[in-house]
Amino acid sequence: MKIINVQARRAAALLLLAGAAACGDFLSGGELSTDPNRPTQATSTQLFIGIQSNIWAELESDPTRITSMWVQQFTGTNFQYVNIYNYGVSEQTTNGFHASLYGGGGLVDLRKLEAQSAAAGDSLFLGIAQVQEALLMGTGADLFGDLVYSQALKGTPNPPLDPQLNVYDTVQAVLGRALVNLSAAGPSNFGPGRADLSYGGKAAKWIKLAHTLEARFYLHTAEVRPGAYAQALAEAPLGITDTSDNFVAVFSGNSNEQNFWYQFDIVNRSGYLTPNTSFVSLLESRHDPRLTSYFNADDSDISELRLAPDFTQPLVTANENLLIWSEAADRTGDQGTALTKLNAERELAGLPPEAVASQALLAEILTEKYVSDFQSLEAWNDYKRTCSPNLVPVVAGKKIPARLFYDASERQTDSSIPLPTQQPTRNANDPANAVSDATGVACLGQ
Repeated sequence: MKIINVQARRAAALLLLAGAAACGDFLSGGELSTDPNRPTQATSTQLFIGIQSNIWAELESDPTRITSMWVQQFTGTNFQYVNIYNYGVSEQTTNGFHASLYGGGGLVDLRKLEAQSAAAGDSLFLGIAQVQEALLMGTGADLFGDLVYSQALKGTPNPPLDPQLNVYDTVQAVLGRALVNLSAAGPSNFGPGRADLSYGGKAAKWIKLAHTLEARFYLHTAEVRPGAYAQALAEAPLGITDTSDNFVAVFSGNSNEQNFWYQFDIVNRSGYLTPNTSFVSLLESRHDPRLTSYFNADDSDISELRLAPDFTQPLVTANENLLIWSEAADRTGDQGTALTKLNAERELAGLPPEAVASQALLAEILTEKYVSDFQSLEAWNDYKRTCSPNLVPVVAGKKIPARLFYDASERQTDSSIPLPTQQPTRNANDPANAVSDATGVACLGQ
């Protein structure tokens, strides 16, 4: 499984080489153009490319594949994926993705990029880097819970873990600062330009992503902080509502610059994952047009579209944001807005409008989120928070895993990280649900 992390690093390196080779206007503007003897902007661009690739890997490699099995969108059908599907999880399961929060392309490079951008007076680049930091560390909190964050990179021996909810609070503060910087004007605001394969360095798109991430991470705390639904509701209208603003991973399709799912399913691990029959049946029962875009004709694999080496992989979408808006409105008593935003998302998905109310409305919102968040960590995050859908564990007598263990390599270098036997089975934001939010009956998998 370590091949996936290697691929992420290779992708970063090759993207960097591609950028250097196409140095016409790809590495132009700002200090790079006006003072070729000062490498600050070039170094910032190189850092950005590595960060971009690392974030894509965190969001679309092992963690997503593993959690997609646990929410029964996929079935593990070969080698270690059979064991993981059956809840066999250990310190090795994450395959270095805990360490990747901090190393090359992670927090250490983000802080360098932020410092260089601030020194250059490039508030656009600084704001973009801050959004990336929030996305990376917020995702880390989703996966692992408590994290080394406030004391990270300070040279402190055995830096302590910050409580998970504190990490989320810090992430929200970082996003707040990012929005200030992204909204600032100035002659030195050059940003990453074309090195930004997702957004082309456009401040307006990063602003919408920042608001969507605020809504996402507020939602992740709402099980223990009910007021977070109102906070999510305030952010979602400012977030991504058009698919043209989706935050995506872009791949050329060239060797080692390929869609991560292609690398996994076609190049390295063919047959390890297959579509879960229950998920396929759900799509069929809903006459959902996404069935043919998610899976191939006989429902034995991911669709050819999504397995194309140059498939543009969605990471944070208008569909997700509209459904956050819908759920948050429903949770705060505004069923009219909830239904309107649900139907706006259904239109994007190619589905007819719904006309439901009360508990049935929340059930439809959560079901639509489960389907829409295919190939995303959000399907698992929503399941942990809501027990929806009300999944039956695939192994009798076991519970569906609710967090990942820290990497062994990190534990061995930081005594603040507890042994696996001393780590919690659930994170602070996700106490086990007594009932399923969608159905109101006893939760089966938590």
